[in-house]
Amino acid sequence: MVTIRRVVELTGSVLPALFIACLVIVVSADVIARNVLRVPFYAAHDLAILAFSATVWLGLVGAALYGQLFGIGFFVELLPRRARTPASIVSHLLVIAISVSVIQAAIAQISTARFTTFLALGWPKWIMAALLAVGMGGIIVVQVLAIVEEVREAKARS
Repeated sequence: MVTIRRVVELTGSVLPALFIACLVIVVSADVIARNVLRVPFYAAHDLAILAFSATVWLGLVGAALYGQLFGIGFFVELLPRRARTPASIVSHLLVIAISVSVIQAAIAQISTARFTTFLALGWPKWIMAALLAVGMGGIIVVQVLAIVEEVREAKARS
C-alpha cells in the first residue's frame, strides 16, 4: 500500500511540478527568442499546451490524494457521525464511476483523433486524451485507497 501511495504521489505531485517547470522554461525561452534574439520558437505553443494539460490532468490525482477533490469531504462532515463512513464510501464510488466515464470518453477521443497532429511538433493530438485517461486512472486508484483506509478505520473503531 505504501508503494502504491508513493507512485500515486509521484504521478499527482512530482510530475505536475516538473511539467510546470517545463512550462515556465518553454514560455521564458519563447519570450527571449522572440524579443531578444528575434528568432521564432515554433514549437513553444504546442509544448506549453502539452505541459499545461499534463499539469492539470495529473494534478487532479494529487488533489484527490490530499482530499481536495470537489469539496465532497465538506458535505460528508456535515452528516451525523454514523452516516459519515457509508456516505464517504458512496462518494468515492461515485467519483470512480465518473472517472470511468471520462476514461471511456478519452478512449473515444483517442480512436477518432489518431490522424490529427499538433501544428509545430507533428505529435498526434490523442496524447492529450491519453494524459486525461492516465489522470482519471490515478483518481480511481486514489479513491480505492481511500475506501480501503476508511474500511480499516471503521473496523478499528468497532
